[in-house]
Amino acid sequence: MKKIFAFIICLSSGIACIAQNVGIGTTAPGFPLNFANTTGDKISLYGNTGNHFGFGIQSSLLQIHTDAAISNIAFGYGASNNFTERMRILNSLGYDGMILNGRLVLKNGSSDLVGGGAGVWLYKPDNSALLGFMGAQNGQNIGFYGGPAGWGFTYDAVTSRVGIGNNNPNAPLAFPPSLGKKITLYPGATGDVGFGVAGNRLQIYSDNPNADVAIGYDAAGTFNERFAVKPTGAIAVNGNTGTSGQLLQSNGNGSAATWVNKPYVLSYAYSLSTSTYLTGAGVLSAPIQGLDNQTFTLQQPSSIVFMANLNSTGDVYTASYGYLSIKILNNLNQVVASGSTWGQALADFRHITITAFLSANIPAGFYRTQVLLVRNTDSDGNFTIGGAAAVLQIFPN
Repeated sequence: MKKIFAFIICLSSGIACIAQNVGIGTTAPGFPLNFANTTGDKISLYGNTGNHFGFGIQSSLLQIHTDAAISNIAFGYGASNNFTERMRILNSLGYDGMILNGRLVLKNGSSDLVGGGAGVWLYKPDNSALLGFMGAQNGQNIGFYGGPAGWGFTYDAVTSRVGIGNNNPNAPLAFPPSLGKKITLYPGATGDVGFGVAGNRLQIYSDNPNADVAIGYDAAGTFNERFAVKPTGAIAVNGNTGTSGQLLQSNGNGSAATWVNKPYVLSYAYSLSTSTYLTGAGVLSAPIQGLDNQTFTLQQPSSIVFMANLNSTGDVYTASYGYLSIKILNNLNQVVASGSTWGQALADFRHITITAFLSANIPAGFYRTQVLLVRNTDSDGNFTIGGAAAVLQIFPN
């Protein structure tokens, strides 16, 4: 009886019912609910004419639509008055087209494994052409594809390495084996700040001829310079480029290197033959011309080495014994360093050489030399000096 009643309803409403299949606009429904094989609107869920909420068909296209751009399409679960949304398609024009509550999982939709895997193609902003692709390159890399480099940026998901122009990175960040700029930290008006590679050379550069290249450390956002190369080529240590002629001196592992004055040599000579007479009783001395009373100034504490020698060129008369004395005196005529030879005979030799030596550490200041031939016997002596020379070596500390 129920079947007969349903059949009567179908006939009276123009709906064909065959074997419990219902046809709307078709007399031969092949499915529980079947529409006519025509394009256009099929179901209206809300609205009687014009724009409405519903479903439609166009050539090779299933349409799910709302009645206006301000109305969106949501997917979720529950009931209409108790709905949990998982995804929303936004119909109004703007930057956002879809909102997804959760992750988006993409699988490869092609059997062509060579051409890459799942991902997203992006159009240019004017929608005139495809701009690039981001997704799976192969079974190991994900990355970005576009432009003349193709896969210009890749991430190796097996080794966790990043390649820029290198699809097989062998380090946490790897570049292609090509010369030129590699990293630009700041693009300047006339040049860039960054790193590059030339033939057998790593380049670290600034962006203009007035800029330094500095090395140091960061402390809570403040840069502390320890070493820098100035645009002139000068080298700065702790911000100090030193003065002309200075040398950079290591102070060991625990201290910074410092600029020091380079060692230098002062030399004095006397070559005119003359006789030095030490006549009289007691200990007597005579200055050596050209070596005695020579002055010099130290700009900083220094180590010094002072050596003097003299020689005879003629007979030495009368037996006497003595030595060569050398000293360094300050501006108060105080002795700050001294040295001498051992006592030796000054007589009975036709040709002899006497040498004296001293070394000391002395502070900065003004100094003068004292070079004396000293007799330590009571016998008169006549010593003919054929030549004398002294060398003062200065090693700034």
